[in-house]
Amino acid sequence: MFRGKRVFAFPLIATLFVALVTCGFAAPAGAEYRLSAQDRTDIARIEQYLNRMESLRSKFVQLSTGGHFAEGVVYIERPTRLRLQYNKPANIQVYANGNWLAHVDTELEAVWHVPISTTPASFLVRKNIKLSGDVTVRRVIRQAHTISVELLQTKEPESGRFVLTFSDVPLTLRKWSITDTQGISTTVTLVGPSFNVAIPRDVFVFDNTQFEKESQ
Repeated sequence: MFRGKRVFAFPLIATLFVALVTCGFAAPAGAEYRLSAQDRTDIARIEQYLNRMESLRSKFVQLSTGGHFAEGVVYIERPTRLRLQYNKPANIQVYANGNWLAHVDTELEAVWHVPISTTPASFLVRKNIKLSGDVTVRRVIRQAHTISVELLQTKEPESGRFVLTFSDVPLTLRKWSITDTQGISTTVTLVGPSFNVAIPRDVFVFDNTQFEKESQ
């Protein structure tokens, strides 16, 4: 039962809560990698694929360093809409609908707000996705049946790493992983994803008035 309405500036917390929201990128390591002609072809293919992805609905499992586990359903509708509906832990919910992202913790009876543009989440929900400009592809990783791109922030390359992994044929988004500057890694794996499907608009809307109603 909510005892009151509490809305805070988004804190710098390191919890199970969404790799796309709270984690920064991890510092790159190893020798310099030079992109090949094949890499550039695949980067263009991935960029084209991501821009054709208008929406996504999928179950997901989230694993973090130390064995932390979470699961739920993710909804994305480009541009700017995101919802992470956690089942475990059930008290965490994440909404983005426009320029702001809201992290709701029903156990703490609190909501935090942050500009979505300041989070890695903005990459997958922006209107035009480019694997250049404010992000740089550090390397392309090919394994059996998968292809991954490792991304850095162009202006702050030492601040981190964000890896997107796809099934190669046909090209399909399967997971993403982020490692923070302390070496804590979080991977979100999609389970049974559906792409370019209709998603009810109210999925992305957090009714802030529920705090007031339940506190009366």
